[in-house]
Amino acid sequence: MFDIQATIKWVTEVLRDPDAAAAAYKSALPEEAGSWQQSFVQITLPVYVAGGVFGYILALITGGSFMYGGVGIGFFLFGLLWSLGWTFVIAFIFDYLSGMFDGTRNFDAAYAVVALAIIPAALGTGLAPLPWFGWLISLAASIYSLTLAYRFIPTFLQLPDESRVKHFAISIVAAIVVNIIVSATVGSMFAPSVSSFPTGGYDSSSESGSDAGTDFGVLGGLERQAGFAEQAANDAFEPPDDGRLSEDQVEQYVSVLRKTGVLRDRLTKRFEDLDEEEASISDIFGGMNDAVRLSTAEMEVVKTAGGNWAEHQWVKNQIEVARVQQDINDTVKHNYALFMQFQEEIEQHE
Repeated sequence: MFDIQATIKWVTEVLRDPDAAAAAYKSALPEEAGSWQQSFVQITLPVYVAGGVFGYILALITGGSFMYGGVGIGFFLFGLLWSLGWTFVIAFIFDYLSGMFDGTRNFDAAYAVVALAIIPAALGTGLAPLPWFGWLISLAASIYSLTLAYRFIPTFLQLPDESRVKHFAISIVAAIVVNIIVSATVGSMFAPSVSSFPTGGYDSSSESGSDAGTDFGVLGGLERQAGFAEQAANDAFEPPDDGRLSEDQVEQYVSVLRKTGVLRDRLTKRFEDLDEEEASISDIFGGMNDAVRLSTAEMEVVKTAGGNWAEHQWVKNQIEVARVQQDINDTVKHNYALFMQFQEEIEQHE
């Protein structure tokens, strides 16, 4: 049951003393807090609605942008529903990965983490339309929500200390990857495009994919990967009528595999070397960037060389069909012969 006084109480407590609020909410779970439904109705829904309505009105007054760049009611409703739905995705990921890292699996507790931690971000959304510095307030609030989630998870999911950093980093990365995938397919209808990168033919001669080790910062790094995903989703390729691969295409495919392997090895080593006991929030965000790049490494290698992701995927599929079927027709025979020519390198790097 919704109780406005309880909502005000928990919001105030989280903003004033987050750790004490988390401990109190945890102890109240069996009685006052109850199931995830209660956390949603008591905290998440009213906080997001309040922040959203305030932000929408502020955007109308100031003329600023709100909810994916627009001030129309459609943008507002879509943004609100998207944000509310996203809390369940994050809670599911926290809960699922907790079991993999020797913690306690409990969706009610995982959603409690999200409901409490999301309060600053949800309220910060309402200030985003402010001129000049509104976006900065919203950004700071979102980062603070991430730090709160990191602090709350051990309280609710009983994660061992040695698993805490990796669980959090991988959880956030999993959420980001899902968001990138969804945004690449439907987000362009509602949000402005992220930064673009040069495109051209399917040419992987550049070493930028394997050498792109610059620390871009957590936001710049995630925007960079989102840019690759958006461009990859927009790539188009018209296969030849005969379905035959060229030797040049297979050579370039092998080059991508080789550079992807180098990039993944480097990122994996950095992630595994992360010190669980000494890691700072900055280290954790750096690990998140590395993990995101791991999940999109092959795409990054293709796109930083100006390649066509659709063509790359077609080449990969044709090679795999040829490996399986080998000789069912002349096209497959031709492609299988090319695979055999590069078999050692392909199998070494895939």
